[in-house]
Amino acid sequence: MKITAKLLWIGVAALLAGVVLAQRGGRPLEGYESEPGGTPEDRLWQVLVLMGVGDSHPAAWDGRLSIQAGELFEAEGYRFELPDRVLPQGGWRMSTTLERVLFGQGDPRRPVERVLPKGLLLRGAGGISTRVSVETRQGTCEFQPMALDMESARRCLDGRIEVRRVPAVTDLSGTELRQHDFPAIGGGSDGRLWVTWSSFHGQREELNFRRYEGGRWTRLIPVARAAEDLWRPQVATDESGKPWLVWSQQIDGNWDVYAMPWEETGWGERVRLSENPLPDLEPSLARGGDGTLYVVWQALEGRTSKVHLRYRKNGQWSELVRVTGGASNDWEPAVAAGSDGSAWIAWDRYTTSYDVVCRRFTPSRGLEEEIPVAVSKRMEAYASVAVDTRNRPWVAWETGGVNWGKDLGPLSARSIGTALGHARSVEVVVRTQGGWMAPAALSLTDPLEAGANSHSRPLLFADPLGNLWMTFKRRYSRQARNGSTHWETFLTRLTGERWTEPVLLPGSGARKSTRMGMAAGAERLWLFWPSESRRTEFMSRPRLHRVLASSVPMPLPAPEPVLKAYLPAPDDAPEGHADETGDIRAIRSHRVKLGNETLRIVRGDLHRHTELSQDQGGLSDGSLPEFYRYMIDAADMDFGASTDHQAGGTDYWAFMTLKMADMFHFPERFVPLYGYERNLAFPHGHRNILHTRRNYPIVPFFQRPDPKFLLPDSPDGELLTFNSASFGGGIDNDTKLLYEELHKSGGISIPHTSGSSGMGTDWRDNNREIEPLVEIYQGDRHNYEVKNAPRGVRDGEEAKAIGGFQEAGMVWNAWKKGYRLGVIASSDHFSTHISYAMIYTPRQERQAIFDSIRKRHAYGATDNIILEFWMGNHFMGDDFRTTKPEEIRVKVRGTAPIETIHLIRDTQYVHKVQPRTREASLEYLDAGAGPGEHWYYVRVEQSDGELAWSSPIWMTLSR
Repeated sequence: MKITAKLLWIGVAALLAGVVLAQRGGRPLEGYESEPGGTPEDRLWQVLVLMGVGDSHPAAWDGRLSIQAGELFEAEGYRFELPDRVLPQGGWRMSTTLERVLFGQGDPRRPVERVLPKGLLLRGAGGISTRVSVETRQGTCEFQPMALDMESARRCLDGRIEVRRVPAVTDLSGTELRQHDFPAIGGGSDGRLWVTWSSFHGQREELNFRRYEGGRWTRLIPVARAAEDLWRPQVATDESGKPWLVWSQQIDGNWDVYAMPWEETGWGERVRLSENPLPDLEPSLARGGDGTLYVVWQALEGRTSKVHLRYRKNGQWSELVRVTGGASNDWEPAVAAGSDGSAWIAWDRYTTSYDVVCRRFTPSRGLEEEIPVAVSKRMEAYASVAVDTRNRPWVAWETGGVNWGKDLGPLSARSIGTALGHARSVEVVVRTQGGWMAPAALSLTDPLEAGANSHSRPLLFADPLGNLWMTFKRRYSRQARNGSTHWETFLTRLTGERWTEPVLLPGSGARKSTRMGMAAGAERLWLFWPSESRRTEFMSRPRLHRVLASSVPMPLPAPEPVLKAYLPAPDDAPEGHADETGDIRAIRSHRVKLGNETLRIVRGDLHRHTELSQDQGGLSDGSLPEFYRYMIDAADMDFGASTDHQAGGTDYWAFMTLKMADMFHFPERFVPLYGYERNLAFPHGHRNILHTRRNYPIVPFFQRPDPKFLLPDSPDGELLTFNSASFGGGIDNDTKLLYEELHKSGGISIPHTSGSSGMGTDWRDNNREIEPLVEIYQGDRHNYEVKNAPRGVRDGEEAKAIGGFQEAGMVWNAWKKGYRLGVIASSDHFSTHISYAMIYTPRQERQAIFDSIRKRHAYGATDNIILEFWMGNHFMGDDFRTTKPEEIRVKVRGTAPIETIHLIRDTQYVHKVQPRTREASLEYLDAGAGPGEHWYYVRVEQSDGELAWSSPIWMTLSR
């Protein structure tokens, strides 16, 4: 149907009014089919029109468009944000702005200024004669959508406008009442395609299933026997063309890998592939040329994580094959199979850093020797593998900096680490007779690269015509109205001496940890990816989770890639700890006898953020899965909690937090608690909330009905800035109401940054049962013990304090009020490996750790320091009455010479020793304490600046 310019203005006005409907994830308007498949793929087109490319100054790009000999199904603004808008009478108003973006490999807290292009995403149908004209205040650009080459751009106005063909999107999600995620796609030799994904609704998940055949998608088919907690569904067809779904699911408290076939008229038997009593996760599925199915996954066994394999051949599933062994942790395997009957498995392994390893397997010969792929002191992880038509394995991964997850913090004397979310780059190699060879580096010179500061999550696919494709994610971080971070996915193809210009997958703005799939159909490459329907105004915040599909023609094979020997980049990792392994071993073997119980120390961190915290979107903190990598490997913790703001702020993200805490419940290695941060501004204060059981409510902010507090803000009502993540306007009894809710749900609260101006408290509230601990030291900021303490805020430097300063919130003031608060140290954003919550507990189990927290048998430390603090037979955290002073005993094992041990009573330094040895003790009888209530605690100061603080002991002395 031909649409004239006059008629189109009416449609465009309705569509673009625009931008809001499309960015909210609403159903597209007139011209878009709710049940996709009515328009042949080869007549669909989608185009990204970028304006302001290469500009050094902002400009107005108000305009309108017209179309001839074609249909416009949908239009939406790309990077539009208020006041960008579409006028009711047609056309749009949009201006580029000078943006502060967090760019490149440098300090994520130091933005640079860039003019980032904005534009329109147009989706329609037509033929080679279809023409589109975009008229703007800066000039006009005309193009033929179907004539555009997807691997290069059409340029107008001296390059200030670029028109790029992108894959034409079809939304396969179905209902908008659910959140859809983790899409996967598989094709068979008969040309049919199958897709699967998970959806969330009503605190449970389920799997969905669709087929593409004869140019149409079937309706959505719910998957039987797959519900509640699910992870990473996969789909592929066996030698008979029967599709098999493979996924990980938690049933009766354990995660296992399952497989189940679709029999055309019903679901076949569900087969449990894993045999491990601990979690089995991250399944990856591949189909060989002969129809053999290969499934690999990550299995948590004892204290290590391994790779397991099963395959299906001749109608039978094999016995379990253990791909890896040894004492190191192996993560997130990927598998691909060739036409020669073999499969290649790639994964990453943690020793002192992450390295990429691969291994070949054939059913007839079994496993061959492991082959190192990328081994250096850098972080090399998240491997993807593909096997080309010559049966050569290609491996891609992301590379980060050295000392990933090691010592990092603004006040640490030893900040040698790389932040968990630090910038990454993508590398690719192929195995030849000469060893590992590298093609050209990924080309990143197009305008969408401006403002991107990291590249991650490569996914390789070798099509049957001989082309090698790769998708990868780019991170965009900006400091406009909010600190905002998101990832978009791009497609590229290797051609001779270069990779083609990356092509945007529309709507792919999302968190880092999303997954996608590629498959070969009839002469077309199919892609299936997730969308979180994010808006540019706050790209860290998800909206509606959808799953989108598209296809592009598979071209004739590209020229043979130009290869050179792969050489890892040089690295130099500065040393941090002289004997961290020995120090941790000493902590884990340490025991004390308290009454009838024998207590051990467990090391943890109860304040860590990830990509689910919308104030930064994981910029310095990494993804939610990376939290577990850090805790288990780089920090080697015994317990901990991811504490994203309001558990991510959505029901789905809160559910994901709970689910992943169960996925990595690794009893002999790491015990997760369920947690989130509740960040109400001063004077109420930020708190981390912890539970041992799921399905607790996320306690809302009880706020005043003041319009300025309807958005996230700082106490003075201004919008969030990059380093501000508080909610103002809390009603007077907000914290008391929080205690009431936690009393019902069985949770506890731990205040933090108590002495900061925006996030702290004046200690107006406390509940001994609900709030047993305070975070006395935070690796991202300060020691909040007392002014002028080590690593604290000093006189004359209040204005320089990170997060501001207000003295009323210092922990001494809480103790002076009689509050029974033990102490820990934790990290928050950015900081790693310098803040430890040390808990004395009888067992390394959730409930035992939780009960010990309630008893305040805890201390905080900035290194792996062992600390005991006794008063008679009473231990740190205890509260007792006596008629005479009890002997005080302190025992310390440091990681460096101990400079000073301070004993503090009621804000007074009553005794100290300066042993200047690594092991020291103190015995003291305080004869100066008069009748009444007193609190005592110990601060340990090492010669290298590392610290430890005991929880107090409260003594009430009566004569």
